Amino acid sequence: MTFHSIAGAAALTAALLASATPAWAFDARKPADVLAVLQTNGASGELKVDDKGEPWIKGLVGKLIFEVNFLKCDTAKTACGLVVYQLGWDDDDLVSAEQINLWNRNAYLCPAYLNKDNHPYAWYALRASVNDRREDVFAQQKEWLTCVADFDDFTSAPDTYFKAR
Repeated sequence: MTFHSIAGAAALTAALLASATPAWAFDARKPADVLAVLQTNGASGELKVDDKGEPWIKGLVGKLIFEVNFLKCDTAKTACGLVVYQLGWDDDDLVSAEQINLWNRNAYLCPAYLNKDNHPYAWYALRASVNDRREDVFAQQKEWLTCVADFDDFTSAPDTYFKAR
């Protein structure tokens, strides 16, 4: 083999390696990757697309349904800059505004609000990055799933919830 052949083969190999993205590469901005982690984190879920083409996940942990919405997505809607986990109930009079305020003073990562119909909702928003590792997203989801359980306990019996803490 001549020097030119070796140099040409090395350059071609380097170019191929530089342009190749391994199929196993995790990207926290990709809804499918977030769903894959969620399914290993004690929850189940299904990737969906809304009527505007925006991806979202319908998640389930125990009997509780939640959503994961993806915002600030690229034009292909395959990589998104924000991930927002949300949970809410459409029941009336579960908690008061005063109780929600008390929740918010004690829940640092999972704020809540009452919607216009006084239904309680909690959420957890994150900036997604290509640099986030699978382990980072797993830990973030653990925080969210803990919030789901706590918020369920809180909305079931707000006074009892805070007395137990």
